[in-house]
Amino acid sequence: MNENTEMQKNPEENFTTVEVDPITGEYYVKIPEWILNDFGWYEGTTVNMEVEGDCIVITEVKGD
Repeated sequence: MNENTEMQKNPEENFTTVEVDPITGEYYVKIPEWILNDFGWYEGTTVNMEVEGDCIVITEVKGD
């Protein structure tokens, strides 16, 4: 069985699952690679998360 591993840019639905790190017990979600590429984010980019209504808004924290 071949799984399509091609990166989709802005598909209609971007579902992900809340996961738990087995070592730390911390919850996390994976950000799709196409989103990181579009925003120019990389490992170590600092982001801010805010709750607005029933949505989570993630924005990059820009340096001074």
